[in-house]
Amino acid sequence: MSEVLQKNAESQAKAAQKGKGFGIVENTAAFGAGAGGGFGLNAPGTSPKVKHFSGSGKKTLDVPAEIADAWLKVLDDEQSETFLVAKYATNGKSLELIAVGTGGLEAFKDALPTDECSWGGFRCTAVDDRGNLVCRRPKFVFVMSTPAAASIIKKAKMAPHKGAVKEAIKSVHLDITVEDKDTDLSETNLVEKLQAATGAHKPNGYEFEEGKFVEADYYGLGIGTNCKAETSKTA
Repeated sequence: MSEVLQKNAESQAKAAQKGKGFGIVENTAAFGAGAGGGFGLNAPGTSPKVKHFSGSGKKTLDVPAEIADAWLKVLDDEQSETFLVAKYATNGKSLELIAVGTGGLEAFKDALPTDECSWGGFRCTAVDDRGNLVCRRPKFVFVMSTPAAASIIKKAKMAPHKGAVKEAIKSVHLDITVEDKDTDLSETNLVEKLQAATGAHKPNGYEFEEGKFVEADYYGLGIGTNCKAETSKTA
């Protein structure tokens, strides 16, 4: 072998000796396959703990069972109850039922506190008067009341509580926030929102007080004996 070739071979041997073991990590902690290249980076329990905004997972608000029970009566066609109202207890961490009534919309509005945040719900009736056929269907409205006189801080705390309240006041057709009850709970505003929340076959009226029909002729087909078929073309 020539001197040049010999030096070249010796150089390669030295390089191979120095590079021996490169890229190999001694796994003394007995990590299994896929354990982060031998460091255990993907091992269960080694990732940083995630802190959720909901904290420890406890309920954000205590909603007594009596509220859910009262609402079930409102939902029941065989019962006379038509609305309920609940407000915050003194500790601000739970609700207390303050009103359960059998009246209409005006009675519900009267039961809402004017200077405190509150929650509630009421029943009304969708009426489809087609002359020879009158169809009546109950509609249920969920209310979050935030009157102008209530504490701004308490208003801000209501949003995280909504989920807990709706577990009790459930199966509703409309969800509404009320700042001014005379405006937000006016028959006109409610008809507009209920019609928007209804499917293609909309009723042509509502009753918010027993026996008082409020027209809501969305398609312009007429009401009662003047009602045209839904397939009729209007001018």
